Amino acid sequence: MSFTGSPLLTKSIKYILIATIGIYVFQILPYTGKLILQSGALIPDRTFAHFEIWRLLSYVFLHDAYMPFHLLFNMLMLWMFGFELEQLWGSRRFLIFYCICGAGSGFFSIIHLFNPVMSSMPVIGASGAVLGVMTAYAFYFPERQVLLFFVLPVNIRIVVAGAALISLLGSISSQGIIAHLTHLGGIIIAFFYVKLYPLISRWAEKTAAERRRNTVEQIKKPLKNDDDSFFEKIIDPILAKISRDGMASLTNKERALLKEASLRNKNRLKNGKIIPFDSFR
Repeated sequence: MSFTGSPLLTKSIKYILIATIGIYVFQILPYTGKLILQSGALIPDRTFAHFEIWRLLSYVFLHDAYMPFHLLFNMLMLWMFGFELEQLWGSRRFLIFYCICGAGSGFFSIIHLFNPVMSSMPVIGASGAVLGVMTAYAFYFPERQVLLFFVLPVNIRIVVAGAALISLLGSISSQGIIAHLTHLGGIIIAFFYVKLYPLISRWAEKTAAERRRNTVEQIKKPLKNDDDSFFEKIIDPILAKISRDGMASLTNKERALLKEASLRNKNRLKNGKIIPFDSFR
């Protein structure tokens, strides 16, 4: 990672750090911590059975108040792997991706609804979203080395694959306090995002290009003559009435419209061969 000419924090990562650390400060306070946990943690039963959908995102910004290293490790990993990714994508896309990974990984907890014990267990932490960031990083920078346990240099792809395997095995065993299913969800969501984004992006660009082209073609088409619209919508029904019921059936307003028509396009009106036009001179 190179810092030459670059800030130490990109825009979205800075906002995520501020929000996450700020909420953590309130979590460790005696009166607000319990309230934040109760209202923001991802509890499968509350989230899916009671439709408290905001928990799919709010839980990402909560961490264990008694384990500060949980917060520090996640934020360090976010900064390490998200920095270059945000520079590559731009702040808006990176922030959306982070939220997608967080909410998407949390959605995998819906499986816990079938387990009475796990359905009431709160899930907190940005680990799923951060693992999503690491997964995307491995796709874009596949040859990068990371220091496993800050000592052993290992290829980033091996690290992500190992995390996926551990999460899968942990999800199957459903043991311990670590939300393995959420971790696995973050990796899966990021994988499909990276694979599908180019396809969706090209489709969106093609659709937008076609829409612009159709708009230009519509503008280039000769606009329908106002006289054509006037004759079709107003005069033709009057001429049909004359043909059906005679001139005597016309109202004063209809006669005035016929006079206006003779002034606009006398030749077109004469082509109907229905009425004497001299009276409309």
